[in-house]
Amino acid sequence: MTASYETPNSEPGDLVRLGHPQSHGFAWEIDLFDSHDRRVSTLTFPLENQARRAHTALQSAVNVTAEERASRAQDFPPALAEQPDSSSDANLRQWTHAVLEEGHSESIWGRLIEGFLIALIVANVAAVALETIPSIYTSFATLFKIFEECSLGIYTAEYAARIWSATEEDPRIAAQGAWRGRLAFALRPLMVVDFLAVVPSLVGQFFGFDLRVLRIFRLFRLLKLARYSQALQALLGVLLAERSSLFASAILLFATMCFFGELMHLAEGSLQPHVLGTMPGGMYWAITTLATVGYGDIVPVTPLGKFIAGCTMAMGVAIFALPVGIIANGFVTGLSRRRFAVTWSMLRRQPLFRGFDVDALNTILEVPTALIVREHAQIAVAGKEAMEFYQIVSGQACVELGDHSEMLGPGATFGEEALYHSANYSRTVTAGTDMRILAFSGDELRRLCRKYPLLAERIEQSLARNGRDRAAAVHARLLGELEAENTTLRRIVSDLMIERLGSAQTEPAR
Repeated sequence: MTASYETPNSEPGDLVRLGHPQSHGFAWEIDLFDSHDRRVSTLTFPLENQARRAHTALQSAVNVTAEERASRAQDFPPALAEQPDSSSDANLRQWTHAVLEEGHSESIWGRLIEGFLIALIVANVAAVALETIPSIYTSFATLFKIFEECSLGIYTAEYAARIWSATEEDPRIAAQGAWRGRLAFALRPLMVVDFLAVVPSLVGQFFGFDLRVLRIFRLFRLLKLARYSQALQALLGVLLAERSSLFASAILLFATMCFFGELMHLAEGSLQPHVLGTMPGGMYWAITTLATVGYGDIVPVTPLGKFIAGCTMAMGVAIFALPVGIIANGFVTGLSRRRFAVTWSMLRRQPLFRGFDVDALNTILEVPTALIVREHAQIAVAGKEAMEFYQIVSGQACVELGDHSEMLGPGATFGEEALYHSANYSRTVTAGTDMRILAFSGDELRRLCRKYPLLAERIEQSLARNGRDRAAAVHARLLGELEAENTTLRRIVSDLMIERLGSAQTEPAR
């Protein structure tokens, strides 16, 4: 087995993770990474089976023993010496983070854990509602108590696991240190929801509070479903993105309420002093009328008052339709653009962005459109204008190279022609399986490449490799045509020889 290697960043002693074999041009490469996810070295093999055999053999070299890691700890900076001394421990934290925080584990265990947590949330909300029915609660009080204690234990373990795995996949947290980083992670909005769903019930268990008083906190568990619903996350993103427009709508609503409230106060304040004799009373009537609720506790009695009420109702329909339209438009647009959540750690693991710092990845994170592509769907067509550049997150794509085809897996890219204006796709790419891909528009890709020259260099290198692949495909096609012609010629010559031999055998007989 012949292999070459390069060591651009670190010493081999830092090796803690082994990448999967990937096709690059005419060769196969295996990347080796250190504890900071930096590439330590790259092994290059001419054949796929050689790369896979080497990957299996090298896997044991990645399992650094605790004693070896401890002996090197004194040479590390203090922040690095605090990292765990077991590669299996690190792998467990990575898996925990992927399942609990990202929700993108493709394994059967990941799907089972996610489904179990969702079912437990729904069951807890149902239990809170059923406990308010005296006949049911009296009959099954013991079961309700056991279920609450089991749920509390599971949620506590989940919360602790999220805190424990926070520093493994996100250097933004790890850079602050083990304790400060985890504290910053615990202050994130969804983690605060988890805290409110667990800690008040724990306090009630230890100090003997009436759990019915804490029922309102148990309902916070329903908000945990936001972790598993991309639509709900998109809606929250819309509220944040359109906050200025929604604030303007709120100001307009408040101004309209004050205006019509004052008009009604002036028109009928003297006739109904107990309800419309003050400005706040008129504002209360105005907001109930604008919302078209109409409780009926305050009713205009004069023609002028009825006219003001009609204008208020008509204005209310328009005023409340404005924020609804803003939210609906932003929600549909955002949900169609982002079909699955793109996390920081997901982007960090992509080979194209390997080595980029935190600020660069935060900038890049806002650019791509996340798409789910179904099997057999065409993503890029040779000859059409290259509008987008794609990176595969999961699944496989089939690339047509002349009469040949090859498969691209997670981490691979295509559509590099979008880096240049008015360029056309040189390859046709079809989804071989259901895929999740990141799509970068040509304009955004060029902007990022101007800002980060390393990104432009990697894309140009990939484009050059694709050019060599196309040349190889053309060469293979020509060889195939020549081989077919040779086969035809051999068959013709063989037929002629048989015919002549037959003729030679019949002549003497004559």
